[in-house]
Amino acid sequence: MSLTLKITSLFVRTLAKPIANTIKRNAHEHERFRKLCVRFAQSLHRLDMRMRLGLLQDPAVIDRQIAKEVAQAEAARKRAQIPTVKTEAQMKAEEAMSAKEKESIKKKAEAAHKPPRIRPLSEAKAIETGANFVSETFIFAVGIGVIVFEQWRQRRKAQNQRSDLEDKLEDLQNELNSVKAELAEVKVRHAPEPNSTKLLGFWKGSSGSPDSEKESKESKPRAKPVSVASSPPGQQQPEKEKEEKTKQP
Repeated sequence: MSLTLKITSLFVRTLAKPIANTIKRNAHEHERFRKLCVRFAQSLHRLDMRMRLGLLQDPAVIDRQIAKEVAQAEAARKRAQIPTVKTEAQMKAEEAMSAKEKESIKKKAEAAHKPPRIRPLSEAKAIETGANFVSETFIFAVGIGVIVFEQWRQRRKAQNQRSDLEDKLEDLQNELNSVKAELAEVKVRHAPEPNSTKLLGFWKGSSGSPDSEKESKESKPRAKPVSVASSPPGQQQPEKEKEEKTKQP
């Protein structure tokens, strides 16, 4: 919870107390509001008393009380009687008496647990109770309103953050798609044509490169130098004369 909201909630709660006191004072001064508070306080008092008496008048509790009283009555009667052999008529009479005692005890317990008449509150007490209830309800409603507003504010903040994040992701995705499209266009523009690549390969294959020529030259066997034997001077002179004759016209 932010500091501003804490201060605001504290201010609202502090302001709610004098408003509650004003409600109490108006309950004593204004006739219509006083009647409304008295009627509401009496209804609340009757509901409270019925709930309390309903808890006390639990059927299981009543049955346990009746069984307890019947057992106590039979134990007292047995203690008062002298142990003798009983006839069948005496036994039937005792059974009838025990049944009557059970009925009387049950009626007595039901009469004792019958919901009594609820006495209404006095006017002053009813006014005070109604005014207190209205003022406390107002303070409680203010507190609930502050909590609900804080929850709504946090939820709205989270939704705004989520929407901002989604917008950023969408922008990034759009930028990525545009970059991919531009990259594809650049690849298409600078891609070599298939016919030109074939012709270029054919031209390179037909005209040997200088490197290949060098390799072919290096691979050819070199001619061995022929050693000219030295001839005698008599043989070399006629050859020179023949060459000079051929050179002359």
